[in-house]
Amino acid sequence: MTFEEHLKKYLDENEIKSLVSSFNEKEKKAIFLNTNKMSEKTLLDLFPTLKPHPVVPNGFIFDKDEIQLGKKVYHEQGAYYIQEPSAMLVAHLLNANKNDIVLDLCAAPGGKTIQTALKMENEGLIIANDLSKSRANVLLSNIERLGIKNTVVTSLDFSTVKNQFQNYFDKIILDAPCSGSGMFRKSDEMKSDWTYEKVLKNSAIQKDLILMCYSMLKEGGTMVYSTCSYSYEEDEEIIGFLLEKTTAKLQYIEKINGEFRSKKYPETIHLFPSKFDGEGHYIAIIKKPGNLTKNSFEKIETKRTIKGKGNLNEIQKFSLNYSLPEKFINLSLRPGLFLSSKIGEKEVPSHHISHASNIDKSIPLNQEGVIKYLRGESINKKYPDGYYFVSYLDMNLGVVHSVNGTLKNLYPKGLRINADIKTSF
Repeated sequence: MTFEEHLKKYLDENEIKSLVSSFNEKEKKAIFLNTNKMSEKTLLDLFPTLKPHPVVPNGFIFDKDEIQLGKKVYHEQGAYYIQEPSAMLVAHLLNANKNDIVLDLCAAPGGKTIQTALKMENEGLIIANDLSKSRANVLLSNIERLGIKNTVVTSLDFSTVKNQFQNYFDKIILDAPCSGSGMFRKSDEMKSDWTYEKVLKNSAIQKDLILMCYSMLKEGGTMVYSTCSYSYEEDEEIIGFLLEKTTAKLQYIEKINGEFRSKKYPETIHLFPSKFDGEGHYIAIIKKPGNLTKNSFEKIETKRTIKGKGNLNEIQKFSLNYSLPEKFINLSLRPGLFLSSKIGEKEVPSHHISHASNIDKSIPLNQEGVIKYLRGESINKKYPDGYYFVSYLDMNLGVVHSVNGTLKNLYPKGLRINADIKTSF
């Protein structure tokens, strides 16, 4: 079955023609502003051509051919996260708050987690998971860069731990793995890779995932199901399956300019690039009947030991807003805000804590110093021996070790830029 043929399950000929025609247009990009680090005024002073997102506060749409925001130093400082405009609606519609415990099951590369964490004011708790270890590490890096404090990062098959989390989460994001047709405008590879068989394969996986997530949702809790697929089999069919198998109810999504609603479940929305200023997305808000129980949060400090050579083990220290099972903490890639690591008598503040802290006692750098720091080079500045944060424009960049009048660079090696790459301001 061709792509156009399979759309006839819920779209008429004119809608299909309009949608397919839009795949030849230029994709849209957006950023979500981290107001803990930069104000909207500063952002718009730096980049006056940014356009406010039509729905999401602190979201801005930009032309990637006009501004390369991913190569700006402010990106490295975590002032914003580059995201797709339609995908940005998922966390916005979930509307999590600082009293919630949230699961983002398929979280990498991290946009929905980060947006949710900022909405929660870095309070409460998020478990951000991705089955792929490599993708989960990208997620972790983005959590660090944005200075997110309330998130545990895992790379687990949640079917192996779901029994620990039955009726546990106030809110769940299930941005399900899918055939990816919503990204056709963005990727020719997605177009050539699409098959109807792939749609059906993903549909079976999505049915298992949505039932599992619903079982982990508290009574009175809310779940957002989303895909970047146009396929009825991955969208409405999954919602119908959940409604048939469980007590789930749909919550009506308020009107959004440019939305499309199918007749089967008009409470849910499609976003088509032919109608909305973004890529393809399907979003449904699901409620579990009942009354939510309140959570009790208390900031705790945890430690874990990483085996090193000989007796030189590394003791890592973390901060978290909620007590989780010790076994789960040990399985996580990042159990909360990474504070420091200690080897022997030497305790070194983490890159994560530098991005989550204000600039008190931070060493300000000029543009030349910033470039040196991002390249991993030492900086000649005389400060008493010890560990410091370095900053630019009132935002921290990372950690240095002052030794004999030189700031030794502790910027993570995997993040360093090559000498021939220009970072712009």
